[in-house]
Amino acid sequence: MRTLLLVVMLALPFSSVQACSCVGGGQPCQAAGISAAVFTGTVVDIANPAPPVFLPGTGGNASRRSADSPPSPLPRQLRTIRFRVADVLTGLAPGQREIEILTGMGGGDCGYPFDTSQDYVIYAHRNSDGHLETGICSRTRLLSRAAEDIQYFHNMAGAPATSEMRVMTGYPGTPAKSGITILAESGGSRYSALTNAAGQATFTGLPPGEYTIHSAADGDLADDPKVQLYAKGCRDLTLFRTLRISGRVVTLTGFPAARVQVEFRSVQGTYDDGRMTAADGSYELRIPRPGRYYLGVNLNHTATRDTPYPRWFYPGTADQALAAQIDFSGRPEDRKYDFALPDRQATRVIRGVVFGRDGQPTPRAVLSVVDSSHAVIAQAFADKSGQFAMDVFGSFPYRLHAVWPGNTTGEAASAPPVDIKPGSDQLDLRLILTQPGNSYLEERRAPTPATKP
Repeated sequence: MRTLLLVVMLALPFSSVQACSCVGGGQPCQAAGISAAVFTGTVVDIANPAPPVFLPGTGGNASRRSADSPPSPLPRQLRTIRFRVADVLTGLAPGQREIEILTGMGGGDCGYPFDTSQDYVIYAHRNSDGHLETGICSRTRLLSRAAEDIQYFHNMAGAPATSEMRVMTGYPGTPAKSGITILAESGGSRYSALTNAAGQATFTGLPPGEYTIHSAADGDLADDPKVQLYAKGCRDLTLFRTLRISGRVVTLTGFPAARVQVEFRSVQGTYDDGRMTAADGSYELRIPRPGRYYLGVNLNHTATRDTPYPRWFYPGTADQALAAQIDFSGRPEDRKYDFALPDRQATRVIRGVVFGRDGQPTPRAVLSVVDSSHAVIAQAFADKSGQFAMDVFGSFPYRLHAVWPGNTTGEAASAPPVDIKPGSDQLDLRLILTQPGNSYLEERRAPTPATKP
């Protein structure tokens, strides 16, 4: 046991530990459509991997590594599970009675916890080394819990080794387009299907293979999706037709505006998104929904520490009535929009002291400044004397919440929220925790009308 613990402890500094996160394997048809092999079988043997061996000069020998060289990751540890094969849906040779499947060790690497002599239904993919592998993110499960899978096996027993693909072309909140020709191409073969009233094109009888999906009206595009389809399964995907916007943002003096959030917002205010600029001020956005849009900075919130500018619309105005409207018809297109930012916003200081009902300074109180959308734009904590200080931008109205979060012996308490009008002078506040509960959370649950910036 001591030797084993030592090996684990030595390995930790050089390994990359990642938590397993997945959404599950879907229904049997969908799981089969993405699996290279699907079968039922009994676990005959489980072989754990040998401990990694570090060679001189590798990342595993810390004494031989340069101080500036990054540690080499440990090789991925996989268990080998040998199965006695029962029923086969797809992916195994006729008459094959045994097969080995790899899986992780568990504990965060998505490995499946197989037990010897237990019966399972296995959905396996081919990993980067070409070996069959499975895990908890697949639909692999105990046979006793796989009634739906067994029924699917029986239904597909005499079916041809083909599959179905369903391609959606609509988006939530946008009308579907019927009668659009969608193409699926693989290995020189081309298949076509028309979208129905729901905007879905269905391909049936497709042989296994990798398919490129695109709209006949658009031609071939660089971002056309490529999907691998396996036999006796199905796949669902959405064909995104996007307006790709790129450009460069500079400051008023002409320098690159790095790490600034460039945003778009629909004219109706129903859809928005944004991306950060790179070190040279460049950015790229993709708009997937047809409509008319504004482009700029701070369109969806007030100024932040990372984007200390007023709301600013392309091509260069603070007045929304003078802003350019970008029209996306739904046909893929690339456009470029460069623009310059105005002066940075001036800041003001908010200082104060938080007191309890007893008149004593309250440490650990949380001070939150929120804008009209209830987004927190600045936050501070009262020190042991109850004092706090923070910077905000002086051109916007805000609301300040002071909340003592409580502890095991007391409930949360708040001071009456303070409305802060635009201005440049320093504010010195005296806040008293006279209200029970958390005023910020309560206001978010039942928002009251607030002044628009």
